[in-house]
Amino acid sequence: MKDLKDYRGREQSMWVIANVLVFLITHNFISVNTSELIETANTLSELFTAVILTVIAFGFIFVVECLFSTELKSKLLYLFGLFSLPGCTIFTNIKNKNRDKRFSYNSLVEKYPTIFENLPRDKKARKRYENEHWYSIYNQHRNESIIHFSNRDSLMCRDVYISTLTMLVLYIAVSVAELVTFNCGYLMFLTLLVITTNIGANRKANRFAYNVIAYDVNYKLKEKKE
Repeated sequence: MKDLKDYRGREQSMWVIANVLVFLITHNFISVNTSELIETANTLSELFTAVILTVIAFGFIFVVECLFSTELKSKLLYLFGLFSLPGCTIFTNIKNKNRDKRFSYNSLVEKYPTIFENLPRDKKARKRYENEHWYSIYNQHRNESIIHFSNRDSLMCRDVYISTLTMLVLYIAVSVAELVTFNCGYLMFLTLLVITTNIGANRKANRFAYNVIAYDVNYKLKEKKE
C-alpha cells in the first residue's frame, strides 16, 4: 500500500507553488508580458529572482504548517467546534436521514444493533461514542483500496486548506508589517480559496466516513451470501 501522505510531495506542493506564483505576479515581482519576455534582457534575472522567492516562500509555508498538530488542523478545519468530525455524528445522521444510497439504515442496524441502542443522550459523550465505533469499523478495512484512497484524498484536501489558510495569515502579517504592498484583490483571492478549500475538505472527509460504512455493510452482506 502506498504512503498515505504521498500527496505532500506532489499535489499539495504544486498548490502552494501555484499560489506563491500568483502572489509574485499580482505584486509585480515578475512580469507576464509576452513581448517583454522576448525583448527584455532582464527577463532571466527577473525569473531567477522569482524562482528564489518561490522556493523560500514554499519552504517557509511548509515549515509553518508542520507546526500544526493533527488536533489543531481538525479544529481549524471544523472551525473550533462549529462543525464536527464526520465520524462523531455519522450514526446520528444516518438514523435521522440517511442520504447514502449504497446502504440502508436497516442494514446497518441489523449489523450493529447495539450502536444505535446505546447512543448516549449527552452531546459530548455521544460524539465520542460514535467516533470510537466508527473508527473501530474503519480499522477493520483501513488497507482496502477504496478506504485508503478516500482517506488520502480527505487528508490531502485538509492539508491544502491548512496551507491556504497559512498563506492568508502570512500575507496579512507581512502586509501589516509593510514588508509588501497590500493588494486587496489578492487578499480576496486568498479568502475565497480558504472558503472553497474548507468546503471541499469537509465534503471529502464526509465522503471518507460514509465510504467506510458503505464498504463495511456491503462487504458483510457479500460475506453472508457466500
